[in-house]
Amino acid sequence: MRLSSRRNLLAVTTLMLPRFLVSQTQTVYDVSVNPDAKEFSVAAIFPTAGKETLFVSLPAWSPGNYEIQNYARYVHGFTAHNTAGASLRWDRRDKDTWRVVAGGSDHVTVDFDYVADTIDLSIARVRSDFGQFLGTNLFLFEEGHLERPADVRFHLPSGWQVTTALKGPVNREYHAANYHELADAMTFLGRYSLDSLQAGGKWIRIALWPAADYTPAVAANLRNGIAKMAPVQDRIMGDAPYDVYTIFFNVIHEPVRFGGGLEHSYSQYDIMPAQAFADASGNLGDFMYPLLSHEFFHLWNVKRIRPAEMWPYDYHGEQYTPLLWWSEGVTDYYADITNLRSGLWTPDQFLRNATSNMDQVESTPEPWSVEDGSEATWINEVYINSSQLYYPKGSLLGFLLDLSIRDASDNAHSLDDVMRALYTKYYRQNKGFLTADLLNELRAAGMPDVDTFYRRYIDGRDSLPYESVFARAGVVVNRSVVSIPFVGISSGPTTTGGVQVQSVTPGSAAEAAGVQPGDVLSNVGGVAVTADQNWGQAFRTKYQGKSGQPFTLTVQRGGRTLTLNAVLKERTLTHLTLTRAPNPTPKQARIWQGLASGL
Repeated sequence: MRLSSRRNLLAVTTLMLPRFLVSQTQTVYDVSVNPDAKEFSVAAIFPTAGKETLFVSLPAWSPGNYEIQNYARYVHGFTAHNTAGASLRWDRRDKDTWRVVAGGSDHVTVDFDYVADTIDLSIARVRSDFGQFLGTNLFLFEEGHLERPADVRFHLPSGWQVTTALKGPVNREYHAANYHELADAMTFLGRYSLDSLQAGGKWIRIALWPAADYTPAVAANLRNGIAKMAPVQDRIMGDAPYDVYTIFFNVIHEPVRFGGGLEHSYSQYDIMPAQAFADASGNLGDFMYPLLSHEFFHLWNVKRIRPAEMWPYDYHGEQYTPLLWWSEGVTDYYADITNLRSGLWTPDQFLRNATSNMDQVESTPEPWSVEDGSEATWINEVYINSSQLYYPKGSLLGFLLDLSIRDASDNAHSLDDVMRALYTKYYRQNKGFLTADLLNELRAAGMPDVDTFYRRYIDGRDSLPYESVFARAGVVVNRSVVSIPFVGISSGPTTTGGVQVQSVTPGSAAEAAGVQPGDVLSNVGGVAVTADQNWGQAFRTKYQGKSGQPFTLTVQRGGRTLTLNAVLKERTLTHLTLTRAPNPTPKQARIWQGLASGL
């Protein structure tokens, strides 16, 4: 696969184009696809205006996906030519930058092949009838010229279609006003389902692969949810910053242990395992509406309302900010509020979801702050896993802040006012916001004692004040202590569908049994372990209340099968539930009604 040659692709060479057809002011990209080799082929024409050296780079990461991916690792077959078609000398300046000796040419064309065989939210993929990529994957940029516009042309197998967040097509070309727009553009190529609907007076497209998964029942449920979500969020923010929005969706029938989405300025890209996407009757999985709603609210929070540390984007490396709890966690809160206000969730479903967030936060092995988690997300901590936990804790902080503001203002103000203020004062002024700016907006909305709340619960590690704040909306917190079986393994899928141990918790049953990172699990306590099932839940159900009972773990290590003996240990957790008070006071009822309706 990796040795295939672009010479066999369907690409139309740009080297023979007449010079008057090549732009003097923008970059032009030609994108081809080779389904057999699972690769893209790219030709990029850069205006060089007679310069001697051209520096071109691929991003190391994609905004919204806070993980270094180093997309340059997928590139091979790199070549460069001048306007006349003569080969140019080049070398590598660093891990993601190429240095081309332009030699005074008016234009330089760079060609390369790009391996695309990974299931991921920010990495390109090609199948026999389908291809998808994000602009950060394929589009080189010239150093120092991120504001340069670009045109993109596609050369595809017969019968393949194009759906992209780029503007167009005009004369079969798609356009981006600058590199930021180009890098952010999600694109589907091939044979897939394409549908559209109007919501809130704006068009929303649904591009879904494989097409067979977009059954009439699935289509009805997706369209219904989207049609209800979009107007609610438009009302919260007072603006719909798009003319056409696209939901790109992959349903994965291969073993995959994640589902999720990645936001873009005019689209979202979602991946779900088939079993979590919909059942045989077309009923959507429980995570579907929260996922769609979360990514849709990123239209405002993250893609436009952005921490100052990420304004502008630096595509070469990490951009640390303490505010991802707001960007991601509070977006989660607004996704849940959207589902409540739209009628997609009942109040009980909304409170059960908040309860799930509380359980995740309270079960962490040590106290941590959402600011620390925001900074540490780039390394995906194994033990505390802050890269995920600032979602539920940030969502709960949004809930608590919203109720506090509503209570202090007798429901005259809310967190909605803070979100709109950030949108107006920062995004519309073409700048990001700092923590101090956020605290000022909370203060202006009526949040009492903002500095103490920040010091204790955002920057600090104090337990969140559930009972005192939830009571303001007539919501009762119930606590119970539960013990659950605990193996002490953090694991991840292998490329062959197995489950590999990533870390072992000190003092756990797994550590005592001799489990090591790198072991591949096949059985734990008589429960078969595979990447496509929740074996942990099956184990907990089987061994609930059986502390001290022996069990075995079967692992593959160094080509050998080992059976390790363990003794069951339990972990004590505090389980929290939320219920609405049967007889709330008039003020409590007003606050709840305001939160649930947005009025």
